[in-house]
Amino acid sequence: MTSENQTATTAAGGSGLSFGREDQPEGARLRAALMLVGSGYLFLTLCDYREGIANLALRYLLKDNLHLTAAQLAGFFFVTKLAWYCKPFAGLLADNVPLFGTRRQGYLVAFSALAAGLWLALTFAHGTYESMLWLVLAINFALMMVHTTLGGMLVEVGQALRATGRISAVRSGTESFGWLVAGLSGGWIATHLLHYGFLINAALMLILVVIFARMLRENGGGPATGPDKSRWTWAHFRELFRQRTLWTAAGFWVLIKFSPGFGTPLFYHQSETIKLSPQYIGYLGFISAAAGLTGSLFYMRLCRRITLGRLLWAGVALHAVSSLAYFGYQSMGAAVLIEALYGLCTALAFMPIFDLLARATPKQFAALGYALIFSLGSLSVSGSDLIGSWIYEKLGRSFTGMILLNSGTSALVLFAIPFLPRVLVAHRDGDHPPDESPAA
Repeated sequence: MTSENQTATTAAGGSGLSFGREDQPEGARLRAALMLVGSGYLFLTLCDYREGIANLALRYLLKDNLHLTAAQLAGFFFVTKLAWYCKPFAGLLADNVPLFGTRRQGYLVAFSALAAGLWLALTFAHGTYESMLWLVLAINFALMMVHTTLGGMLVEVGQALRATGRISAVRSGTESFGWLVAGLSGGWIATHLLHYGFLINAALMLILVVIFARMLRENGGGPATGPDKSRWTWAHFRELFRQRTLWTAAGFWVLIKFSPGFGTPLFYHQSETIKLSPQYIGYLGFISAAAGLTGSLFYMRLCRRITLGRLLWAGVALHAVSSLAYFGYQSMGAAVLIEALYGLCTALAFMPIFDLLARATPKQFAALGYALIFSLGSLSVSGSDLIGSWIYEKLGRSFTGMILLNSGTSALVLFAIPFLPRVLVAHRDGDHPPDESPAA
């Protein structure tokens, strides 16, 4: 590891990423890196077709203009989501195949520009089901490529500057802020703009193109330039499977994401038991996101004062205990307080886990490893939702039983913490890992 006064560049996988001016101290360059990563995740959240500012406009366009049934609408989003399951392959590509002579900037600029063009095309080519299906699928592919490449850059920069906690908190915080903006503006866009709201997404992605082009500098095209790419790629995968820290963290992430179907029982409890309106349920989502943003900001200070291991113990325990607050989820007033509490505690629980994942991803597999971990987490969520929904029905739609199950599965994660490698959890953000001594 370099000294504190060295310029903040990463040497992961043979490429050098730099931020700000070359004559700036490391602290200023770190702030520039945090700004770039935060801007990337913020704009990607705002332009996300599932939860972004044009999400409701897209749904109403499909339902009212193309007259899709509920099953057809679900099928549309199932097909268009398939692009996101390509993230590990996108990570392999971004780690090893340079684009325009770079491993990160070329992908970020090119696919952000492609997403902008596709959102623009969707504004004027939405007359048929087939045209919308292919355009949204292509949009998701472009966004997935940007998201995967940005994740690889997060790992490289976070490890090089010993700031995995802070950069992970910035990612989570900007995503929460994006959800806040989407929650406040999505309904207005769907009501007053409808498909013209897609123009906003196109403009945001163009702004992101400018940000990536101006703020990011990269030297070197990266590895995998030998004559036998297929053999090298197979060796690459073999080496990936030997990375104990990566797979240990991935298993931990899968375990924490396995919360058996609590979201569906909660929705039924909100809508049928205490009779909350759709608008009020959306308002509760806004409150939870605001609390999550607060937790992310708070974690940026905590991670520099407390070791990651202790933060994991505290965060997971807090998450398990806060789940029990749902026993009081019996009125609108109680719902506001519980959603705020749970949103804050969930952020404080997940921030150290995001920190862990960024530390555990090997630099030579930055984009691939990080994407693979989150893909496994997505599969865990899908499986837990199916299992949880089945258990919910078997329990006679008992919300109380699901609260206990959710809290219990969260508490079980505590037993996995002692098995995490010490090199990952024994130091604070900004410190040198135990097996790494500072350069003279």
